[in-house]
Amino acid sequence: MSDARTSGRQWSAGTRIRARVLMVAPVLAAAVGGSLVATQPAQAASTWEGLRQCESGGDYTINTGNGYSGAYQFSASTWHSLGYSGLPHQASPAVQDEAALRLAQRSGFGQWPVCGRGMGATQLAGGSSSGAAAQASRTALRVALTALPTPSYTRALSTALAGQDRADVRAWQARMSQIGYPLVADGHFGPRCAVAARALQSAQGLAVDGVVGPATWHATFG
Repeated sequence: MSDARTSGRQWSAGTRIRARVLMVAPVLAAAVGGSLVATQPAQAASTWEGLRQCESGGDYTINTGNGYSGAYQFSASTWHSLGYSGLPHQASPAVQDEAALRLAQRSGFGQWPVCGRGMGATQLAGGSSSGAAAQASRTALRVALTALPTPSYTRALSTALAGQDRADVRAWQARMSQIGYPLVADGHFGPRCAVAARALQSAQGLAVDGVVGPATWHATFG
């Protein structure tokens, strides 16, 4: 996918495999004195199923050792920035589908610079990453983004406040979960919140310190 992947990433394993087949097929045909129909290079997808096929051949368990794995070819760093543990290919299809939708809602389809070119706003609705009718029950995990009113900034939020139950922390946690950083809105700013804050700061080009100051607050609700 994905970082998954960044816009400058290389083609996915599935894309490179198909490209190699296209180049090698004529050579094989000449060697055996026959003809082969070459597989065409991957085309930009317009559906989630097409995106999976383009990235990985639709294989949720794929891991070729190139740093990207799973149906959407997540990198481990992107996967973890979304709050998931382990590696993408170790997760269930439902979790991988959820993660892909969250990433697209957060960062757009440029995360799949080759395969995601045909994807757009219609694929960002809740449940749209489900690949088949059998996956319909998974749609409860995916909720389309809706606007929240921007609360007033009060003070810097950090792990120094971990013992306090604060309304501003709860509002920030709820908004972070909505934009793709899964946090529980419990009002306590603990280590998990600091990790999510650093991920947001890195994505927004802010100073990465894990503290929610004015710039990070406004980037969250902006």
